[in-house]
Amino acid sequence: MSWDASLTFQGVNEWHSMGDWNYTHNTSRMIYAALGGRKDSAWYATLDGTSGSGGADYLHQIIVGLEADPEKFRALNPENGWGDYDSLLEVLHEMRSAGREWPEGKWWCSG
Repeated sequence: MSWDASLTFQGVNEWHSMGDWNYTHNTSRMIYAALGGRKDSAWYATLDGTSGSGGADYLHQIIVGLEADPEKFRALNPENGWGDYDSLLEVLHEMRSAGREWPEGKWWCSG
């Protein structure tokens, strides 16, 4: 299973995709730990519907948490090899950059 995220921008008559991401749920516990253990809902549900810039701010919180203790989070790498700390961080960095580049965009997320 995986989550999906898209950043879109509304044009004159249609929505345009500024980026699409997909990643395994196997690393979600890293994200929850990076957010201080909060799990009111799926982390990506918080991102869903936010603006590009609002989403970038939220992703920044996750990234800062993950980068604070890389070895702690690498120890949470899934045993089955599906996903890992380093590639998750790469995806989150790409997403944050897109949100900063398209601050007026809108995030669509599901999982």
